[in-house]
Amino acid sequence: MRNQPTAVVLYNWRGQWPLRRWEHQRIFAWKTCFPGRTTFLNIGFPFNPTWITQLDPDLVMVDATALAARYTRVGLGGLRRAMDAVPPRSRRVAAPLDEFLGLQGLRDYLVEARIDLLLTALDPPLWDSVYPVGQRPFALRRFLTSYIDDGLMRRASSDLARRSIAVSYRAWETPAWLGEMGLIKREVGLRAAAWAAARGHRADVAVDGKRKLVGDAWIRLLGASRAVVGVEGGSSRVDPANGLPPETEIRAMSPRHLEAAATRTFQVLVEGDYSGVLEAGSHYQPVRRDLSDIDDALDHSRDPRRAQAMVDRAHAEIVTSGRYSWRTVVAEITDQVLA
Repeated sequence: MRNQPTAVVLYNWRGQWPLRRWEHQRIFAWKTCFPGRTTFLNIGFPFNPTWITQLDPDLVMVDATALAARYTRVGLGGLRRAMDAVPPRSRRVAAPLDEFLGLQGLRDYLVEARIDLLLTALDPPLWDSVYPVGQRPFALRRFLTSYIDDGLMRRASSDLARRSIAVSYRAWETPAWLGEMGLIKREVGLRAAAWAAARGHRADVAVDGKRKLVGDAWIRLLGASRAVVGVEGGSSRVDPANGLPPETEIRAMSPRHLEAAATRTFQVLVEGDYSGVLEAGSHYQPVRRDLSDIDDALDHSRDPRRAQAMVDRAHAEIVTSGRYSWRTVVAEITDQVLA
């Protein structure tokens, strides 16, 4: 590895601006955290692939948005042109976040692109099912859907008792193909809004995708809220044609759970593993998957001492510790692939 290594981050974005905060950080955290020069290429617009060859990068990071380009003929063409221009010596890292969609196509492309390291949000027990040993010429590393950036770590947070919103939540109009998890994503918001209305508390909840929050707007809402409800990201349905058992459920911690920990917002979450980061009863108040105890769980957010102790503990163990920061994970990935 050169004394000052060079990295190229490939992403694909032609949608809304600004990006959602966690997406922006996932792409551009490499600028401040990579120990060398970092250049970014949006393959969603025309580009000259020879520029990549001339740059001769030590590391190429293929973001989830770039991998999602494979769903269209034009997008796949752009992704191939970019990766074909990568010099053979460059180390190639890919980070998909949509492994429950078009899995066989993803598998095929990872082999075609000669990926060296795959960053996956999947639970390790699923790795051999999703990426069979004989079909993966790449190493696997567990990767969260998001990490904590320096700006988020510096967020000031007032005491919970001084916050004006009792509970907040956002969800999109979840499609049927997400299965039970899609239904829970919507229902948990509706139940939280009903709890607030019954007790005369203020809520800021939307489950139809029409009140989207981009940039720092979601962080500001969390900072004004005593509690936030939620569930793991993922899907309860996968395509059996990919060779996975029909009962396979793909779940992972959502970026918003780290954001809530950073803003010291009391989390009421459907019980789950949360990528091994959040511990039930310690970092969040768990509720059963049928939501039968969600009212009692939300009532705990009104207990100043109990709620404040939980959010302070989550902040100390998850945020202040630095274990889940972009600086930590970029350094570890760099060391792993460029050692």
